[in-house]
Amino acid sequence: MDKTEKKQSAPKRDEALAERLLRRVLDRVGAVVDRSLGRAVEPQSGFTTTRLIERMNRLIDERVRDDSRRGGRIAPHVMKLKIEWGTHSEAPPEAVKELENEVLAAAIDHINDQRLRTLAPVEVETLVDIFTTGIAVDPSYGAFEEELQREDEERERAATAAGATPPSTPLGALAAAKNVTVHARINVGKESEESTLYFKPGGRRLSVGRATDCDLSLPHPSVSKIHAAILMNREGTLLVSDTGSVNGTYINGRRINYGEARQLEDGDVVGFGDVEVRFRKQ
Repeated sequence: MDKTEKKQSAPKRDEALAERLLRRVLDRVGAVVDRSLGRAVEPQSGFTTTRLIERMNRLIDERVRDDSRRGGRIAPHVMKLKIEWGTHSEAPPEAVKELENEVLAAAIDHINDQRLRTLAPVEVETLVDIFTTGIAVDPSYGAFEEELQREDEERERAATAAGATPPSTPLGALAAAKNVTVHARINVGKESEESTLYFKPGGRRLSVGRATDCDLSLPHPSVSKIHAAILMNREGTLLVSDTGSVNGTYINGRRINYGEARQLEDGDVVGFGDVEVRFRKQ
């Protein structure tokens, strides 16, 4: 092979390598569950970018708003491309970039085909999420999310005061979800105390650590300042993940890996360093 042929074949090899790497990343996550969205397990052989985009389009449709003030039917414009920590660390940047481009093009096409409007240009925001298993796309209204949720809550209050049925809205459904009370019995040696946590299904994650501003503050030297995080998904399942602690996080005596989200059953004992906490839903 002469020098000219070698130069021509190099880009082809690079393109083939990127394609193989992307396929390896997607194949690796094909048989796992996206716990944060509550999706069912699907066969590994059937997981492709096409399947990922189909899920995204369904979620876009579910979160469309009828909003006459803003010009009609409004769709989410921020596509949060969530990649689990371990998968992201193995994915080459070019493979992630290619996936971002595919998601962006597909989202724009779907929104245009459905004749939907957006509050800002469509964009893809890639983030590493310890509570996502595999790869998922979570459509959002971005900076407008809180404003729209407040409007839904005000509309719901007005309808309730007037004796009418509150309008159904995608964000209103989340806002209307009742808080779930979880009791935490904290044990350090022979000492024990109770703490109460409040979760909203599908809402924000709660922090656990030695820092005083953590949602569950555990002022013990074996606990890191920001030790772990706990989330309740839309189905009401509690998930815990270690966020990089020094002394580890344990469920019933078994250590979980950094960046790995694990399900908590009612009554499970979670060890944060030398502090044990038993969680029970009310």
